[in-house]
Formats: sequence, structure tokens, C-alpha cells
Amino acid sequence: MGKRDYYEVLGIDKGASSDEIKKAYRKLARQYHPDVTQEDREVAEEKFKEVSEAYEVLVDDDKRKMYDAYGHSGVSGQFSGGNFDWSDFSHFGDLRDIFGDLGFGFGNSIFDMFFGGMGGPQGNRPMKGESLRYDVEIDLENAYKGMTQEARIPTWVNCEECNGTGAQGGQTMTCPTCGGKGQISATQRRGYSQFVSIQACPRCGGRGTIAEKACAKCDGRGQVRKTSTIMIEIPPGVDTGTRLRIPGAGNPGKNGGPPGDLFVIVHVKEHELFKRDGPNIYIDWPICFTDATLGGEEEVPTIGGKAQLKIPGGTQGDTVFRLRGSGMPRPSGRGKGDQFVRIKIKVPERLNKEQRDLLEKFSKVEPRHKGFFDRFKPGH
Repeated sequence: MGKRDYYEVLGIDKGASSDEIKKAYRKLARQYHPDVTQEDREVAEEKFKEVSEAYEVLVDDDKRKMYDAYGHSGVSGQFSGGNFDWSDFSHFGDLRDIFGDLGFGFGNSIFDMFFGGMGGPQGNRPMKGESLRYDVEIDLENAYKGMTQEARIPTWVNCEECNGTGAQGGQTMTCPTCGGKGQISATQRRGYSQFVSIQACPRCGGRGTIAEKACAKCDGRGQVRKTSTIMIEIPPGVDTGTRLRIPGAGNPGKNGGPPGDLFVIVHVKEHELFKRDGPNIYIDWPICFTDATLGGEEEVPTIGGKAQLKIPGGTQGDTVFRLRGSGMPRPSGRGKGDQFVRIKIKVPERLNKEQRDLLEKFSKVEPRHKGFFDRFKPGH
């Protein structure tokens, strides 16, 4: 089967402008690129090759004129067989724009994969240091009040002996593995497409230079291990899973980059009395059955101290009262949650003679509740 007309391939008219050609190709490239397509991979590769060939010809004014005059024979041999002729940069900017949002995740566009962003070596650019994690466990009272916690954090710091270069006396030379670029590349073919992956040079770690003689103090690493003491400010209202960020308290950066951060993960211990649900606190509080019957006032503990709770007469077991504003501080700083008190009625296990006599007298005058089975007794 012969080649399809290039204008038909891109779905455009013969009089289409350069912008219309780019727009059509952008849409089809997103649809058929082997790394992002949702269609059959082999079919997509063939279609991607076809639309790429059509675009390469029609976007170039000279090639387009030859094609319009002589058809496919006029541009035969000028296409790179599935890969663009990367040595021809006349449309570099156009292609960068077209591939820039295909989702490769390499800088601004796919060209960062092939040319390191065309801005020189990328491996030796300043890089932010690694961030660290520190887990801290506190009790509920300290989560309520907030606190300052001292932490000893083991980190890497730049070696003072070699000023972070890893070279004795700071004497370095160009890395022979990457030629001073700080990065190496590997080419891989996928069907009709060619991809170049770029990574930091494993020998120089992306610096582009290596030590003439390794620093004796850090063994050429450029960094030494050190334990730093950091004061962590834990604000009121934190809960398990709260993450606190301390900027610049992580490992040092590379090639003059800024240090990483320290992330403090808070864990709040369970309390023997209080149960927590977000900003709210729950507690079971026992009272004697006479207070539940006659009513009264109870002093109950709260996470922040104590509170007076009024018990109305006739209170039943498992009745829940709310103490507004007696819960945990909200992390947003907008007030506090509530405390909920569930009443548990205590039944005395032992009675003295006087108590028993009084209860027996009370039972004789207490109205009896007719239960379900009373209806089936004889005479009912």
C-alpha cells in the first residue's frame, strides 16, 4: 500500500498555515505517542511514525514546496525513518513547544531528555539536599498545651577539611567518565522511536570533577556524619500523623545547592482516661445512683483541668453531656473542640444495714412497672 497524502494524515487542508499544522500534529502526537497512547502499541507506533513524517515535511517550507510539486517522490530520502533528524535544528523551537506537554517529566520538554535542556551540563547544577524524617511521641497533655522537644538528628555536613569537594587541599580534576559534564546518557530504541535517558555520572556524583587525591577526613565523599541538636516547636492541638517541617535542617545540598528539610512526624500516645476524635474529647464518668436520681453537681476532669457538670434528677445511664470548649485546641487556631461526658451509674456492691433498710423501704413505695409478661398472668 502506498503512502497516504501528508495533508490527509494530519487532517488539514493544503492551504493550512504553519500554526494549523502544529496544532494538528500536537493532537495526533499526543494520541499516538508510544509512551502515552491508550491504543495498541504496535499500531500506535506506526501511526506516530506516519504523522511525524508528515509533520517533518509540511512544517518545513522547502520540503513542503517539493512535496506539493512532486508528491512523495519529491521528498524521498529526506525523512529520518521514524526518528527526526536531530542535527537539523531549524524547527527546534517548534518541536520543543509541541512535545513540551506530553508528560515526559524531564524539565520543560522532551528535548531535555536528548540535550540536557540545551543549557550545558545538568549533572553539576546546584541540587537541594535530601530531606530527613524524625518521629516523636508525646502524651495527650503535651499535645493539648504544645511543647518544645529536643531532638538529636544525625545528618551529613560538608567536610571542613576539603570544603565539601572531597579532594585533599581542594585539588580536583575533570572527571574522565563524563568529561566534566556531570552526567552520562544512554540511548534506547522503542519501535520507531529513539529515547535518550540522562543521569548523574556515577563516578563524580554529578559534580563534573573528581579529587586528584581523596580527602583523608571524609574519604573523598565531601561530607562527614554529624549529630545535630535541634529544638522542635510542637504547637498545641497536634494529632497523630501531624507533619511539621523545619526548613534547612536536612542533609546539605550538592554543588552549592540549599540543604534539605527536616520533617517531624508526631505520634500522640493513647490516654488512660480520655479518648480523642479530632478536636473533641470523650470520657466515661461514674456517678452514684442517688446522684443520678436526685440530681446534683459533679466535678469532672478535662484535658485542660477541671469542670463542674450539673446532673439533673432522673439522669439515666449512658446519658451524654457536652462541655463546650473543653476539648483540644484546633490546629487552625480557631478555638477548641468540646468534651463529651458519658454518665455511668455505679451500683454499690456492698450495703450496710442502714442502707439496706432504706432501700427496702423505698422499694415498697416505688411504683412497679408492668412488664411484657405481666399481661399473660392469670387474671389479666
